[in-house]
Amino acid sequence: MAASVWEISRNATLFPEICQVWFDFGHDQVFAYLLLSANTAGTELARTLKDTCTDNKAFCVQSDIAIVLGFAGFLFLGTSSLFSGFRVEEEEEIKIPMGIESFSAA
Repeated sequence: MAASVWEISRNATLFPEICQVWFDFGHDQVFAYLLLSANTAGTELARTLKDTCTDNKAFCVQSDIAIVLGFAGFLFLGTSSLFSGFRVEEEEEIKIPMGIESFSAA
């Protein structure tokens, strides 16, 4: 929290911009993987507990909603990761080596 206040008040970042960009990209990747893993485990558990749906319909509806929301969250995190990947590429300013600019398909 203090770092955020410092960055906003000084209009600068604590670390160089390239470090910040890689930090964001790395964390997007890690959180997306963790969310997908948790959703997969939750889906499997809900599938094994589906036989209890005759007794308790609310459980089945809530578990289905939770699974759908989890996968929707993964899609948003994946999109965020894609955008931060573009930002990394922009910061790195990847140069194309000489002579590889164009390929002619003969």
